[in-house]
Amino acid sequence: MKVVGLALLTVAFVLLCGLHLTAGARFSSPGLVIDALFEHDARNYQHVVVVKQRLTRLVVAGYSGAVLAVSGLLLQKTLRNDLVSPSTLGINSGAVTFAVLGIYFFGLDGAALFWPALAGGLFAIAVTFLAAGLVSQGGRDPLALILGGTMTATLFSSATTFAISLDPDRFGGLMGWLVGDIGNFDYQPLAFLWPIGIFGTGVALILCRALDLQTLGAEQAATLGADPRIVRYGALALAIPLAISAVCVVGPIGFVGLVAPHIARLLVGETGRIAMASCALIGAIIVTAADIAARTLLSPQLLHVGTVMALCGGIAFLAIVLTTLRRRIA
Repeated sequence: MKVVGLALLTVAFVLLCGLHLTAGARFSSPGLVIDALFEHDARNYQHVVVVKQRLTRLVVAGYSGAVLAVSGLLLQKTLRNDLVSPSTLGINSGAVTFAVLGIYFFGLDGAALFWPALAGGLFAIAVTFLAAGLVSQGGRDPLALILGGTMTATLFSSATTFAISLDPDRFGGLMGWLVGDIGNFDYQPLAFLWPIGIFGTGVALILCRALDLQTLGAEQAATLGADPRIVRYGALALAIPLAISAVCVVGPIGFVGLVAPHIARLLVGETGRIAMASCALIGAIIVTAADIAARTLLSPQLLHVGTVMALCGGIAFLAIVLTTLRRRIA
């Protein structure tokens, strides 16, 4: 059944890719898209649009969605909390703040922002854990972690706004990235950052069994040969760079890492490599669909992908929280 689910997701993603390449301010026929891909004519404007704009956006959307989804699943399994994700833990907000500081003080751009963004993500999750510990008085209340992440995200968002206000002209061209968006030239930093996603996802697939054992509890996992501390820190060491690599390319697109693992659990379960691969595909599908909506809903005007995701993801997040509370009460 899991294999069938993975196959259906693969077919759905392929069909969505075809729709992404044909849809836009001006519809391109499938025949035109095929010609543009395999018999490209640089003098044909429609060919240029398909290859230089839509195809590059498709690659960026697929990569960003996949790595954010895998990052979210790693965090949820490691922390044993279905409400956590790179956005709800404040990782994305911390990464953006430190990236903005890197731009302001050192003039960094593109893939070079990965290192300050990574430092920001690590610092943010440390603040989140500290805040959650204070809120729950040292306990392990799942909602306390989300509250700590919300507080951290708010803090770093305010810091980002303050940094931008110091020199608005310098950040004027980055407003789309700050909201979370896919641009026609985002493939340039992705050309340097994609190995992080490939390596991190590959290692995550290898660690699937050890991560699944963590759901049994620390003692049973250790008995079966999975050191909880090594697995925990190893998963965090994978999840954070994966999320940061997406943030550096498309900005803080939220809720993908939260929603995709939940959809994967409904379709193929939550254990095994097929679940991990399915989660990556679902993340790619979500962001690709959001990009299609951003380009077509108010065509020819473009919406920010982050705005579309915030509208849809906010509703999904509310539903997940209510479901979690209902389970705890029951």
